Amino acid sequence: MEFLNHLKTYLNDEEIDKLAKSLKEESKHALLLNEEKMSVNTLLNIYPNLVRHPIIPNAFLYDKNELELGKSVYHELGCFYLQEPSAMLPAYLLNPNENDVVLDLCAAPGGKSMQASLLMHNKGLIVSNDIAKNRAFAISENAERMGRGNLLIVNNDFSSIYQHYLNTFDKIILDAPCSGSGMFRKMDEMQEDWSIAKVEKYAEIQKSLILIAYAMLKEGGEMVYSTCSFSYEEDEEVIDYLLNNTDAEIKPIEDNPLYCVSKAKPYGVHLLPSLFPGEGHYICLIKKPGILRPSVSKDNKNKLSYDIPANGYSHYQKYGDYLYLMSKEFNVKYLNVIRYGVKVGQIDKGDIRFDYHYSHFVESFKSAFEIDENETARYFLGEGVNKNTSKGYCLLKYKGINVDIAKSDGRIIKNRLPKGLRKKLIF
Repeated sequence: MEFLNHLKTYLNDEEIDKLAKSLKEESKHALLLNEEKMSVNTLLNIYPNLVRHPIIPNAFLYDKNELELGKSVYHELGCFYLQEPSAMLPAYLLNPNENDVVLDLCAAPGGKSMQASLLMHNKGLIVSNDIAKNRAFAISENAERMGRGNLLIVNNDFSSIYQHYLNTFDKIILDAPCSGSGMFRKMDEMQEDWSIAKVEKYAEIQKSLILIAYAMLKEGGEMVYSTCSFSYEEDEEVIDYLLNNTDAEIKPIEDNPLYCVSKAKPYGVHLLPSLFPGEGHYICLIKKPGILRPSVSKDNKNKLSYDIPANGYSHYQKYGDYLYLMSKEFNVKYLNVIRYGVKVGQIDKGDIRFDYHYSHFVESFKSAFEIDENETARYFLGEGVNKNTSKGYCLLKYKGINVDIAKSDGRIIKNRLPKGLRKKLIF
């Protein structure tokens, strides 16, 4: 097979044989826990058969034949994000903090942005970009469900605007588009479509992207480059290209028997399904020489004129009739903005019609009510809740987890869930 033969660049025959056998096994599945909404102990009490991820502290492997977690009420409430086990490593190894301004250059559907946001405790700022508009909207949907507020979601081709953001970002995630050999087990068509020509085409795209990303990285900043390809041409060769054309340095990744490292070019690590419980990834950490100077965010001169909980966020923006909150200011002049932080809601005659995104983001609300399993199930099917309450907006909670902000007439809490989110859930 042409695919296996070309892996001899960095793997011996025994390693290639083990990899080939592993590609015939069943795909692995994992969840990333949102500890802002649920504790590890609570998760394991609900799903006792979960197995801890070998590296990520708040991640767990599960059997998809046993658990339909995508239909779980806890998934819908943003308690966890379903993600391929290997794909959890890039953001984790980059380890962004609460003060960072981060760029996720090719972000959709948003897993690495969600993980970075969790690591940053919903502080700092992540510019989460995808060149395809429909895919950028997928990031927005995940941000709503997970209650992430520190994401500026945009839809741009940075090759035409990166000059406006030179030396701007503390950290950058570049999960580059690739030939997709790390998807062979999940999608048969990826294996059928694979060719050396496809690898070479994507390698040229990756070399262009990595230079653009590096130019936008601050001095002293760090970047993670990753692909879901096993091909040397898309992995070490791209890093070699960066090293030969810039002053970039490789940041070592701590040794682990689950990693495979090329002996010829020990840049980064391969996560091979023959060694690691995942589909496959290549990851390399890169540093720009110099001293990293922290990003300074000015306070808003104009104070928010609405008395609403903001979780410490001080920046806001109005787009049409809609109000958005953001943790840090950022120059959006050259960006096609899909979501500016938290979508608080629509301004209506001086009042705010609160959005579903805000309901999953906010930590406290003036009026909150606990609803039971039956009421929660019926609410997600589009029904209201019969409950005597004071009139006005109230935050509905299930087992202490935010469900939605709805409006009561005193006797019935009317359903305000967007129709696209109404579904039957598993409890």
